Amino acid sequence: SSGINAEYGGNTLEFHHMQPDGTDGYPGNLNITVKVNIRTKSSGGRIKGTFLSFDMTATCDQKTPINLTLHPYFNMDGHDAGSALDNQLTIFDYAGYLPMDPDTIIPTGEILPCKGTPFNLDISRIGDYIHDVPGGYDHTFALCAKDGFVVPAAEISSKDNKYRIRILTDQPGIHVYSGNFLDGAKGKDGAVYEKNSGIALEAQNFPNAVNTPGFPNCILNIGEEYKRNITFSFLTQ
Repeated sequence: SSGINAEYGGNTLEFHHMQPDGTDGYPGNLNITVKVNIRTKSSGGRIKGTFLSFDMTATCDQKTPINLTLHPYFNMDGHDAGSALDNQLTIFDYAGYLPMDPDTIIPTGEILPCKGTPFNLDISRIGDYIHDVPGGYDHTFALCAKDGFVVPAAEISSKDNKYRIRILTDQPGIHVYSGNFLDGAKGKDGAVYEKNSGIALEAQNFPNAVNTPGFPNCILNIGEEYKRNITFSFLTQ
């Protein structure tokens, strides 16, 4: 079936999807499983955090490119707070950012240093430098993590730092999108989401890796299993 099937047990929800050969031009019948788990970690009876984890696996009967991710929007001041540009964002342990070709809106193939640029996102208010980025943030940051290790990639917090979400992943990059094309869609409780009302943080491979030598491999071969994790840690103080 090409639909989405779900199974539930305990604190885990498991989704299954089969994408037929030729869908959107991609080769092979791609079988995808996403296992969603929620848990708390504690030490000596003290809760350390709540974790929402997404384990993504896939196999295919033909050689195919693959790059699975999640596209949640965050506004840590509240979904109806209007602009999210007062949120603070930190990218952890990154080698640089991927500049975009302004005509094609895909990476040029370079990884540029962030120091001294609007892409130096080390505990930064998102709105501080966004006006120096034509069109706003819509860029991937190259993480330094070793393949297969789930490590902190980014953290976004409310302007008073009371609420924080940390993103952990074994993906090679994290894409920051500042909601540049949100255009007034209505949401929860009638809230209207205008430009910059949410910040998307997408842990993923580098865009256009299939056509860019030097970018991380994105090809899934017959007999291999694609495995990636994205975890959200919810923190308060």
